[in-house]
Amino acid sequence: MTKVIIIQGGSLESYYEQTMDYLHAKYHTYPSNLLDLPISPEDASRMGYYEKLAQNIAAEADIDDSVPLGKLVV
Repeated sequence: MTKVIIIQGGSLESYYEQTMDYLHAKYHTYPSNLLDLPISPEDASRMGYYEKLAQNIAAEADIDDSVPLGKLVV
């Protein structure tokens, strides 16, 4: 059995962009309700390590600049 999804008023690309705009507006523009918890030096170091590791992986990846960031799979 095949499922068919009909996207009205445009292409799949425009639907994707509208969905991303909606999700960003819904989840990324409201103030955080998280407590302002202190981070230990060990946790800060660990987070910095993984962030730097991710930056190195992304820097070494063969990425076409025309590919939007949300669609990138390394």
